Amino acid sequence: MASLSCRALLAAALSLPVGNAWAALPYTVEIAAPGDLGELLAGSLELVASQNDPDMDEMQLEALLREAPGQAQTLLETEGYFAAKIRLDEESRAPRRYRLAVEPGEPVLIDDVTLRLAGPVRLAEDYQPRLARALELWPLPTGARFRQVEWDSGKRVALRQLQVDGYPRARIAASRADIDPATRRATLTVELDSADPVAFGPISISGLKRYPEDVVIGMARFRPGAPYTLQRLLDYQSALEQSPYFSSVVVSADMAKISDGRVPVDVAVEELPRQKLALGLTYEAGEGLGTRIGYDHYNLFKRGYIGSILLEHKPSEQALKFGLSFPRQSDGYSHSLNAAFKHSDVQGVETDALEGGLWRIRSSGTIESRIGLEYLLEQETVADTLSQDNSALLLSYGWTRRQLDDLRRPRAGTLIDLQLSTTLGDTLSSAAFVRGYGKLVHYWSPRKNWGTLVSRIELGEVFTNNADRVPTSRLFRTGGATSVRGYEYLGLGLPGPDDSVLGGRVLAVGSLEYQIPVSRNWSLALFHDAGNAADSWQDFSLAHSNGVGLRWMSPVAPLALDIAKAQDDGKIRWYLSLGLAF
Repeated sequence: MASLSCRALLAAALSLPVGNAWAALPYTVEIAAPGDLGELLAGSLELVASQNDPDMDEMQLEALLREAPGQAQTLLETEGYFAAKIRLDEESRAPRRYRLAVEPGEPVLIDDVTLRLAGPVRLAEDYQPRLARALELWPLPTGARFRQVEWDSGKRVALRQLQVDGYPRARIAASRADIDPATRRATLTVELDSADPVAFGPISISGLKRYPEDVVIGMARFRPGAPYTLQRLLDYQSALEQSPYFSSVVVSADMAKISDGRVPVDVAVEELPRQKLALGLTYEAGEGLGTRIGYDHYNLFKRGYIGSILLEHKPSEQALKFGLSFPRQSDGYSHSLNAAFKHSDVQGVETDALEGGLWRIRSSGTIESRIGLEYLLEQETVADTLSQDNSALLLSYGWTRRQLDDLRRPRAGTLIDLQLSTTLGDTLSSAAFVRGYGKLVHYWSPRKNWGTLVSRIELGEVFTNNADRVPTSRLFRTGGATSVRGYEYLGLGLPGPDDSVLGGRVLAVGSLEYQIPVSRNWSLALFHDAGNAADSWQDFSLAHSNGVGLRWMSPVAPLALDIAKAQDDGKIRWYLSLGLAF
């Protein structure tokens, strides 16, 4: 029986949890060090990181306490402090509390920097500008405090400058940091070997089924034999991604396949369909239901030309538009032709217009610029009385930057659109004029779930001595879903006969809107709009409105429902629109 009792007691002892045999050792560590050094030690010392370790025991803690001063010294040296005084004291035994006190002393300063570019780059015509650029980007100039992170990043940046611009096989041939703690001086030496320069080789394309190879090759801003640069490769990728031909693009240069100093370029694409049909709906109080039907063909004549037809119909406006666009070429430019027939009867002003233009367009990253020659012929009727035929031959320039985090659902970033056009004197124009217009839209989200503040400003002016002969479409009216909500579509402008609204020479519109998320795809919007059009800035006065709205991120495009009250007449109007007004 005694034997059984002993065995039972032994089994019971062995079944006890380990934590009862080895109790955790809670402790705290205070870091006494100036400024950023305290944060560095608190965030990197193993002694600090292990404070809440449930498996801590006496043996482990003793090891951490012995190693802590050495670890601290190593960390301080990365910040340039090689003669620091470090003391670790036990301030309390129960509870355990330790204090690490640091007197960093004077830091080591950079006494001299030698940066050498060796190899074939020394024979290049741009050797001196390259060296000057490398020195300009060097993060540790003479007199600066030595920091390990900047020493490492400086070498990487200098090497990267060579590798992305003509010398992808460049390497660090030698690097040395001589530190003298006694004199507190550091001498830095870096030598980069450029290796032989590399040029672009042939372009190899995979994934093409519908479109000709010329569409892909023509967008490259380089030809075989041109010096390799990473930026040209990235620009090529961006141009293909922004084109309407492909849903997915991967452009790569395999340095392992360099032959005779040339690196082949591989392009893998996934094509979009050759044709697209688009439908859209809008609604404005007092204006009614509007529709848009668009058809695009992306491979006319099997040459990658893009043909488009767009029919727009609202009770007050109808338009039939045609376009023909040509693929972007290696110089970064594309070209397009457009023509449009328009009829409108808005606010007592009826117009029939014929427009046409030829455009030269350049897209690079987030920026699109365009220059074109336009011709406009317009017949205007006000209050059922034929006024006159106006015409204009215009040289026009536009510049747009869309720097947004998401084009379909922007929460941060800026849209800038600038336009400038001028007649060529009186040539084929009923009046000589210059027209300028600019729009700025800014999106700001303080935090992910706090919503988005959308601010918008529009300004425009027409400079002319004969505003009566300027085509109505080139003057300014405002009001409606995309301008000053709460007012009728284009209901703000100059008063005309029989309550008509005429175009003015100046325009100013401002808007503040705060979008509050209520679910993943729905937001509530609160907004205030103000704006107007007038004949001059002396006659200008703002018309205000306030409103609320709903935003739905549909699978197709953002849908907006707005209800706004105009301060001028007190009327409430509502608007429904699909898509963003970019």
